[in-house]
Formats: sequence, C-alpha cells, structure tokens
Amino acid sequence: MTRHRTRAARLLLAATAAVLLAAGCGPQPTANPSAVTPASLASPTTHATPSTHEPDLAPLETALAAQARQSGATPTNKGLSLARQSGKSASYLWETTHGKVCFGQTSSGAAQEIACSAGRATPEEKNSSLAALFGPGMGFAESYVVFASQPGATVTSVKYRGKELSWRLVRTLSPERTGRDVYYVALPDAHRGWIDVTLKQADGQLKPDRLRVTMGGGSQAPATSSAH
Repeated sequence: MTRHRTRAARLLLAATAAVLLAAGCGPQPTANPSAVTPASLASPTTHATPSTHEPDLAPLETALAAQARQSGATPTNKGLSLARQSGKSASYLWETTHGKVCFGQTSSGAAQEIACSAGRATPEEKNSSLAALFGPGMGFAESYVVFASQPGATVTSVKYRGKELSWRLVRTLSPERTGRDVYYVALPDAHRGWIDVTLKQADGQLKPDRLRVTMGGGSQAPATSSAH
C-alpha cells in the first residue's frame, strides 16, 4: 500500500513540473542581437540656427592699412582701432610712425578718406576738456565727430538736445601724443549747435562739458585722401 502511494506522489510532481515549463518558468531564449533598442529610437540632435554677424572686418582693415602706408601715414605697431562699422563700410583711428593721429574711412576694401593731424588740438571753449580732432563731418553711415578728452576725464554720457547719442571710446593715445582718450560720436541729421558731454573726473566727480558740432566748427576732415 505504501509503494502505491509513493508512486502516485512521484507522478504528481512530474505533472506539476510539466505545467510550470509550459507556463514559461523554465529557461528563456537568448535575446536577438539585431533587435531595435531604445537608444536607436532617440530623436536626432537639434542644431541651433546660426546667429547673424557683421561682415568680416579683416579685409577692410588690411586695405586701409595698406593705403595708409602708401600715403605716408604708416600705423605704429598698435595698429588700427575701429571707430564705426556699418555693413561693408568702416572707420578707423590710428597713430603713425611719424607722430600723427589719423582717421580713415573705407568701403568694400577701398579707402575713401584718410585725414591726419598732430593730435594736439586744443578745446574751443574756455575751461573745456574736449577738443575735436576730426569733423564734424559726413561718414558712410552718418554724420560724426571724433574728439579727445583731457587725461583723467572719462566720458559717461553724450547728448544732443537732451537725447542720448551713440558714442564709442576708440583709443587711448600713447603718452607721447598726450595720452588722451579719443571718442567717436554719431550725430543726428541736421545737427547744429552743441553736444552735451558728461565727464567723470579722476576724483569720481561728474562734470558737464560741451562740444560744438555745427558744420564748419572744429577740425574738418578732408573729402579726399590726405596724410598731411
């Protein structure tokens, strides 16, 4: 009787194992190496739209420097300093190996104007710290004036009839040419009279000043190329 019970138990265990194998609890098949993985479904990298830039200035600067050398206004090893760019036109300021300060404009690589001075212009107004070096004149982009402030005075604001103008610190002249800061200011159409300039003194105090920008005032840049 006991032998019949043991055999029945063995048959029951065998049947149970067969059921488990059929249900998938046994060994699993090896994964297909060619199957698509989540990584292969990733979205492609998105590239940002390139930002727009002004045209390359290198050819303009090179052409103007070559023209300056040909006209006897060879730049020192400090090179040219950008004063204004508008599309393919640009204006530069530089010091020469002969001790002059020059302002030149070029468009599409062709120099249109080079004007030079001793760089020691004196203020028109008594007690003023400002002296026009070039202009008021007409450039490729707008009317302009290039002026120098006395050493130790830094421009913080330039206004015409109460409205702030576009201005730029172009260069600090070398000590042998007074060491003054030189600024480029874009003037509005039909300008006449004065621009109001605020200067920050070495002691931190603000000082109001002004510069005449009526056409015909200040040092005029010639319409033709000149190095004298």
